[in-house]
Amino acid sequence: MNLLFVCTGNTCRSAMAEPLMRMRLTKAGLGDQVEVRSAGVAAQAGQPASKGAQQVMNAHGLDADAHLATPLDDELVRWADLILTMSQSHKRAILERHIEAMDKTFQLKEFVDDDPESMKLFEAMGELQAEAQTKQAQFMAEHADEIESLQERYQESGGQDPTVDAELAALQQRLEACVQQESERMMELVAKLPDYDVADPYGSGQDVYDATAREISGLLDKLVERLQEEGVE
Repeated sequence: MNLLFVCTGNTCRSAMAEPLMRMRLTKAGLGDQVEVRSAGVAAQAGQPASKGAQQVMNAHGLDADAHLATPLDDELVRWADLILTMSQSHKRAILERHIEAMDKTFQLKEFVDDDPESMKLFEAMGELQAEAQTKQAQFMAEHADEIESLQERYQESGGQDPTVDAELAALQQRLEACVQQESERMMELVAKLPDYDVADPYGSGQDVYDATAREISGLLDKLVERLQEEGVE
């Protein structure tokens, strides 16, 4: 299994999560089954971990100097079997470019949340998503001839026909309208979810870094338990 932690600069939260998780996997006897990496959606390649993160790693007997920031790229997204982000903004940034990664991208806190009420919300959201996908598929099938005609006209004009652009935009609006109820309901459910962000300690004192590390450590303990229960592939 390939596990990828993602934050902003890959110098604080994901930089701590990577070695802390690797340490736990080794203790759990899963070190040979799970490869762990980390990256940042706005990382500068080769940057060292922040001093606060380095002190956290040193306190756990980990080699802080071994960490160098890695920018998130297409290859890493393809490599990962599971992508766990530190905030909603990181998750959104990934899915905006890699919608195909939707089924394997979660916030860390979201992924290990075992609260029954949250589970009900996620189940309802899954059902809504399935309903919306079914409606969209039906729409596409019912308008297949229209879509094909527009695609042909678009190619013939080299994308320079404003009439075609307007008709494509109208078609997109109709597609969105057919799942408007599901979209509105989804937003209502999302608003009921707890805050899954792990706060960024960057620029704060060591006490904040230590608190963030404790929070991440607790989440990683739950993550290891889940991997053990479900079995690592």
